[in-house]
Amino acid sequence: MTVWDNFLAVVREENEILRELVELGTEKQEQINNAQEVSRLAGEEQLRLARLEVLDKERAELFDVLSLGKSLEAWLASLDDEGQEEVAPLLLELTENLGRLQSLNDLNQELLAQSLSYVQFSLNLLMGDDTSPTYTRPGGSAAGKSIFDRKV
Repeated sequence: MTVWDNFLAVVREENEILRELVELGTEKQEQINNAQEVSRLAGEEQLRLARLEVLDKERAELFDVLSLGKSLEAWLASLDDEGQEEVAPLLLELTENLGRLQSLNDLNQELLAQSLSYVQFSLNLLMGDDTSPTYTRPGGSAAGKSIFDRKV
């Protein structure tokens, strides 16, 4: 295989892994209230992320060999029409997949934070809170415990 063929193969594999990560992120979103399933999915993500890291390094090294120090734009402009037709869609897909994954991860992170807040609220309700929600006179005691979550 030539350097060009290796570069294309690496970009294709990166795209495949990114698509799998998007699928896992979507599944994690659907299972957001199932801690065991979210944990399992996170483990699968970690395996794919480790492989993606290796591929990304390999892609960068192959690009350096192919581009001879040129920027991506300059390198793409220097390719013949056939080369551009072959690599441009792959790089565009790579960019789109990264964007999808980033927005999905941001949303999942927000959902997990909300879920954690709800769990904390529920624990506060069940266990009670020793602090009074209102002011009391020095030496006095509060009339009772509040069931209102002061965090929200």
